Amino acid sequence: MTTHESDIAQEILAAFYSLVDASKTLDTTAYFSHFDEDRFVGLNSDGTNWNSFEDLRVLIEHGFAAIECIDELVFTNVNVSVLDTRTAVLVNEYVQSMTLKSGASIQIAGGGTQVWAKHSGPWKLVSVSASNKPNAE
Repeated sequence: MTTHESDIAQEILAAFYSLVDASKTLDTTAYFSHFDEDRFVGLNSDGTNWNSFEDLRVLIEHGFAAIECIDELVFTNVNVSVLDTRTAVLVNEYVQSMTLKSGASIQIAGGGTQVWAKHSGPWKLVSVSASNKPNAE
């Protein structure tokens, strides 16, 4: 990786961890600020498409509203591949535990692929693909 690619990878990682922080605090405004609302498409872990940012927005808003708190969110394997000066792909694996407003505790693990693009201004997500690992309990 060249020095320039390394600098871009560090910018992507900073944006990614800002997104993670927004997830941990259930801050939808901060979370959504990381997405390119005009260009976004993605793949949900259930195999359905998000054909627009609105599809994702509804899912995230409902999900965050049902959560009392994020007890743990740890990324165990994060890697950035810089494609060019305007595009990068980040892959990750995670484990998460949360307490729902109903009082139930949930533990999940999975991975994701994120496509980050920089057209003007900060790096933004233009695509996300998510997957869940089978329960290992």
